[in-house]
Amino acid sequence: MFGCSGTCSGCGQTIPPNELVAKAISPLNQQTTNLDNQKNSPSNLYVFHLKCFSCTKCGSHLRTGDRYTMLAGSLVCEQDWHKIIKNTTATNGANPPVRKGKVGRPRRTKE
Repeated sequence: MFGCSGTCSGCGQTIPPNELVAKAISPLNQQTTNLDNQKNSPSNLYVFHLKCFSCTKCGSHLRTGDRYTMLAGSLVCEQDWHKIIKNTTATNGANPPVRKGKVGRPRRTKE
């Protein structure tokens, strides 16, 4: 796509209108009820120089077809996203606690 003569979300420099760019859309806020206005909102659209379209964690260059996500306005590749999610669940105690002793229903005794 050609630039829209705005600024690059990666480096902050201006993008001339004739330069090829990469665009990313951040996830929509589920709290908003009027989604039609939000889809076209400029706050959801990020424009990058092709050279700036890279993961903010590992620096790998993202190409067409690569899977990535936007976290707080930053590009994160799929591999780093899995690492972030894994670390987040480990630190938040999302893993079930280890149960000690017998597990299951108690046995009934014949009377």
